[in-house]
Amino acid sequence: MVPNQRLIGFLSLLVAFVILVATALNKTRKNTVIGQSFSDSDGRDLLYRESDGPKYINEEEYIQYLAKKLAPQNLNTWENSETGKTTLQMHQFLHLHHMKTGGTSMDGLVSCAMNRLKRDVKEDVAYMNIHECGLEHYRRCRDEESSDCRDRINNSAILSYCAPLMDLGTFGWKASDDLEGLNDAHLPNPKPHAVTVLRHPVNRVWSMFRFRTKSCYKCTPLKDVYAAIDAGNKSEITSSEICISQLSNHQTRNLMSQSNNPNLTEFEMLEDAIYSLKNFFTMVGLTEEMGDTAAMVGQIFPWMNETIPESNTTCAMPHKNASPKNNGCGKDGEHWDLPSEPDNETRAAIEKHNALDIKLYEQAVQQFHYQKLALKVEMSESE
Repeated sequence: MVPNQRLIGFLSLLVAFVILVATALNKTRKNTVIGQSFSDSDGRDLLYRESDGPKYINEEEYIQYLAKKLAPQNLNTWENSETGKTTLQMHQFLHLHHMKTGGTSMDGLVSCAMNRLKRDVKEDVAYMNIHECGLEHYRRCRDEESSDCRDRINNSAILSYCAPLMDLGTFGWKASDDLEGLNDAHLPNPKPHAVTVLRHPVNRVWSMFRFRTKSCYKCTPLKDVYAAIDAGNKSEITSSEICISQLSNHQTRNLMSQSNNPNLTEFEMLEDAIYSLKNFFTMVGLTEEMGDTAAMVGQIFPWMNETIPESNTTCAMPHKNASPKNNGCGKDGEHWDLPSEPDNETRAAIEKHNALDIKLYEQAVQQFHYQKLALKVEMSESE
């Protein structure tokens, strides 16, 4: 073979090898990782708990799975002969609310849609809300010291729940293996549909600080609040554990389904929260994408759409629970004008204390993206 022929032969083999490697890499990418994943020191993938099936999944198949999961969910009803009204089945829709994620706005949308059903569709809707912010009331209800509270939760069709997912089972709302209720609307739904909205941890914590600057944090700069926490002096800032817990990986802890086991590693905590995010919740929203979140909610839950055929009432996502105009932390009780974003030092402190929430949020962004693809929601300009 002449030198030119040898060179051509070598280049042909090289091109074939490059194509083979590129194909293998592309196949690996599509069949192993959906977006970004995280691993612990042993290299375990965080997308799925090891005991819950395969770690890896084909991207296209996952979108198809989501398309089925996110198919329109109509409310189940039954005719109540005693009241003469159409009554909603118990345990149908749950909104798990994390403070300062737009949850109050979501509750406003739920309230509007629910009142529309009552007034215009003439349906009997049992509703209840329980928030751990009212800590004593929440504790009494959780620990069965308030039978009226427990009965109202157990008998509700729609629940606004601002508390840890791990406590939900005590209220009877956790998914059940008893599937009889799927065929009998007189019984509680064993597979309630759940929605939650997550927010970037830096934005959420800073919003929480601006919202409760005085009542929670005694007008102390946030970086100094974190310094007190690190030094074991949080009691100098507040005696409220709720106020303190809002500042450190709150969204991760809220989405953990396991009991509050102090021996869990950070990896196990995050793994549990991500599993809940992808499996317990019907859909996940983002505060930073509230317009698209509202569009998804209306598509998946037609009764929560802006408009429904049975009514002239429009239910749009409101903006509620903004920071106070006067936080009372300035001179002579005037307003301390805090910027819309934290300075670099404060941001670093927030990130340090919310490393798990940052990883959880990245997974929520990934899930939100795949939900859009599954629902064929038009991508926003930012994407």
